[in-house]
Amino acid sequence: MKPKFALDLSHEGINLLHRSKGGWTLVGSVALDDPEMGTHLAQIRRKAAELESGGFTSKIIIPNSQILYTTVEAPGPDDIAREVQIRSGLDGLTPYPVGELVFDWRAAGERARVAVLARDTMDEAETFAVEHKFNPVSFVARPLQGEFSGEPFFGKTRAATRILGPTERVEPDASPVPRRPRAIEPAPASDDEARAADARIHQRPGAASAPGNIARTAETAAPGRLDTSAPAARSVDD
Repeated sequence: MKPKFALDLSHEGINLLHRSKGGWTLVGSVALDDPEMGTHLAQIRRKAAELESGGFTSKIIIPNSQILYTTVEAPGPDDIAREVQIRSGLDGLTPYPVGELVFDWRAAGERARVAVLARDTMDEAETFAVEHKFNPVSFVARPLQGEFSGEPFFGKTRAATRILGPTERVEPDASPVPRRPRAIEPAPASDDEARAADARIHQRPGAASAPGNIARTAETAAPGRLDTSAPAARSVDD
């Protein structure tokens, strides 16, 4: 399955996008400094529930400030050998042990383009998304042109095991979510429709036990975050 929504954690704010027949559309946005963030996120969530009557799931778009895109030597000869070589090549490139990193990669001759993400950044983003009931099931990124081929995919969230069926798999998209999706304006819902939409939201697993701090993920890095100012090109694995 592919999630119908994307929770975009950007420096400008938090955006919820919807996958429609015509492509991705913007459901709504909330500024990071909005004093009523929770209320406004709930309103966006209700709009989303109206768009997908069977409930909804989302993929989390991690901001590029939290991702290292790089190129490492990885001649193979096969994918298993390449992944071992990539892990070796990542050693020392970030403040984290390689075991605390997740990466996606693309072969480029004898080298590999890699997108790298720290697990604690993933945990923080997922906590926020679960707390606000956006049903996150996977992590992705939106690289700049030339940084990576396709959409970097960092695997499933922990919450996915509760949200999805036991045999459901999350599939990555071939292309990243566009940076400027068109806006949509759903028709106003009646009180009964709004209550029904809210009920559909709560059919999914509930809030996280600890509050997330999305402003910290999107704007300021956690201590020891990936050094995206490093001179190497940037990239991560599942």
